[in-house]
Amino acid sequence: MCTPLLTNDGQGTLESSPGLSLDAEYQVVSLLAYPAGPVLLHLVIDDEHSLAWFDSRTFITVDGTVPDSWEARIREGGTLDFAPASWLVPGFWEDYYDGDPAAAETVKTELGKMMGTRREPGLSDLSAPMTAMELRSAAEQLATIRATDPWKGLMLVLLHFIKELTVPMKLQPILETADAYWTLGKGTPDTLESATASCRDYLDAFETHTHLDNPETKFALALLCIMEPLGDADAMSGTADWFAGVVWDIW
Repeated sequence: MCTPLLTNDGQGTLESSPGLSLDAEYQVVSLLAYPAGPVLLHLVIDDEHSLAWFDSRTFITVDGTVPDSWEARIREGGTLDFAPASWLVPGFWEDYYDGDPAAAETVKTELGKMMGTRREPGLSDLSAPMTAMELRSAAEQLATIRATDPWKGLMLVLLHFIKELTVPMKLQPILETADAYWTLGKGTPDTLESATASCRDYLDAFETHTHLDNPETKFALALLCIMEPLGDADAMSGTADWFAGVVWDIW
């Protein structure tokens, strides 16, 4: 998780940095440690396609799982490199940035392995319908694991289940907005408010008395549960109750 955004010399902090968002989580795809020097993390940045190196002091660990493909190499001078074995071949990154198609395909393949098997801390055991009380309990546990507030914990738990459902095409952009807000820290409360309005517009196209009669509108109702940026204990209880009441029969 990105915590303070450091200046290039590591002596100051920034309010923003290209490719990074404060409090967002990032996949580390390799690591470089210099003797008596910085530890650099190779990350998939906010656009989810590009790679960049950042000082490790900008981050804290939320999942300590080491990718199965990583190997260690000690370079000349004692620099320690952890990365997929294919990336450790001398000259590999020069070939990649020179546009070598084979190197590009190798990077794509290795990223697929790492990103495809990424575990979400605190969510791996959420694989079956839960009561409202169980949802709140899972949210509190997740909030503790990720050092965040219980409301965000609940939003992440509900989002986890919603993403397992079939998404109506018109609601896909709304789900993506909520996903980016809660999991990547991208967007603002106004962004969620705009997405909420779009979701309600979708529901307005159906007769109100039919909202609980078909999977598409039930999905929209469940989606509204993760569109509020803030909530207290009462809101958590009501949201968990409502979610549990509409989502499990379309699970």
